[in-house]
Amino acid sequence: MRSGIILAWLIGEGIIVWRSVAKEHRPPMPGTLLASSGFFALLAVLAEYEPARGAATALAFGLDLAAYLQAPGFGGGKLASPYPTPGGANTTAPIGEAATP
Repeated sequence: MRSGIILAWLIGEGIIVWRSVAKEHRPPMPGTLLASSGFFALLAVLAEYEPARGAATALAFGLDLAAYLQAPGFGGGKLASPYPTPGGANTTAPIGEAATP
């Protein structure tokens, strides 16, 4: 494993912890940290192959940049409610329960 992947992993974990504490006022969920660590571990395995080392390191730092900039797909945007009403408006009421207007 090379130090570039380790540095990118530490930066990524820091971004996750900082965002969780700053916005949600609690530590991040363990699954979030585990998923991030797993992805960086896969990049580290890829980096063991000499021709792919630069691409794996660049991808690791690119992931950090996307997480920092809150790119779509990295937790940056708000998703629509999964419970649409027949009129097309979204609500947070579970299916089968009436939404109050």
